[in-house]
Order: sequence, then structure tokens, then C-alpha cells
Amino acid sequence: MSEAPYPREIWTRLAVDPLADPLSERLSRHPAVTPNRVTAVALLLGVAAAGCFAVGSLRIGGLLFLLRYFADCVDGTVARLQHTTSERGASFDVGADILGITLAFGALSWHLVHVHELPNWCALALLGSVVVYNWALSHRKHLAERADLGSGGARHEWQPVVWGVRHWVNLCRRLNMCIVPWSVEVEIAALGLAPLFLSTNLVGWVLVLAFAFYVMADVVNLLRIRRIAGILDSRRPSILDSGRSQ
Repeated sequence: MSEAPYPREIWTRLAVDPLADPLSERLSRHPAVTPNRVTAVALLLGVAAAGCFAVGSLRIGGLLFLLRYFADCVDGTVARLQHTTSERGASFDVGADILGITLAFGALSWHLVHVHELPNWCALALLGSVVVYNWALSHRKHLAERADLGSGGARHEWQPVVWGVRHWVNLCRRLNMCIVPWSVEVEIAALGLAPLFLSTNLVGWVLVLAFAFYVMADVVNLLRIRRIAGILDSRRPSILDSGRSQ
């Protein structure tokens, strides 16, 4: 029996999929459109967004970053429709994501520091926390795959008793959608919506909140890594047992 697909992020399911899915279906019929080419477009949009942030064109940068994420969602759907999914393509996609997001955070932080809307320490700490998050997420998934634990993330199988929360959880399960907003929603808010719609000083505060999220997410991922590593270690035969079996 095949495993259920991983839940989609809230922003992806509600704001992107209704447009990206039909567009991906049309694009997948054209031989000139390949997943790697769509990924390359997403990477270029991310680099362009970072360039706009660096020169102070925050609204254009925010719009380009939203388009980057849209293209990032399209490439995977095109790959599935064309039956061309591959480890090489997935690696390119992950690398393009990390590079585009890190450049965008770095450029936006640099601009806000330059205009005195973000302290130097916060900009450096934010970039450091993003780097740690990307490493911890990748390492957690790697260990979880070895331990046959899926992605190693939270399953959210609990059933809440509060009326409003219960209905939200049931809706998320029906839509196969994440219950709690996580890194995608933070990136969309900090690098897309905030630069597009908010004033510069408010964008600085949004990045401070993003930093707080990444610190929390890093702690969560490190604890999960510790738990999964412990499971793997418990399955490994001890040196004494190995010697007795020889």
C-alpha cells in the first residue's frame, strides 16, 4: 500500500495550487518546458529579487520573490505530470531554493542595516539561523529516511477539543494541508508580502520575527535530530554483541 503524500504548506495549498496546478498541466504538454528549466527560472527570479532588495526596490523584490515561489511549485508538478522526476532534478531544486532564499534574506537584511532599520547583530544572526535551519532540515530528513520515519517531522495526529481549532484541523486534513504555518509561510511573509505591502521600518520588524521563528525552528529540528539519531543508535548492534556472533 502506497504512503499518503506529505501535507502541502498552507500558503501553497490555498494561494498557489489553484493557479499553479492548471498552469503546470498546460506547460507539461510542451516539450520545450522541462522541470529543470522551470527550476532555473525560479532561481533567476530569486536572484533578481535579491538584487532588487539590495538596491532598495523592496516592492519589486517582494513581487519577484512571490513569483519565485510560484515557479518553484510549478517545477515539481511539471516533473510529476511528465513522469520525469529524478534525484538530479530534486537536488537542483533544493539547491536553487536554498540559494534563492538565502540571497534574498541576505540582500534584504543588508539594505535594512544600511538604512538603519535593522541592527547589525540581528541581520547576522538571522542569516546564521537560516543556514542552521537548512542544514538541520536536510540532516533530519536524511536520518529519518534511514530510520524509516518519513521526513522526521511532526505528524499532528492529535484531536483538539476547542471548537474553532478542531474545525481548522479537520479542514487541513481534508485538504491534505499542514496544520501549523512553518518556514514557507515565514519566507513568504518576510521576503514577499512584507516588502510588497509594508513600509521599510515594518519590514525590519518582520525580519526580527522571522529570526525568532528560525531560532525556534532550529531548536525543534535539533531535538528531532537527537531523537532520530537515538533511534538509529538503538538499532545498531553493540560491539560486544558483534564479537559474540563471530
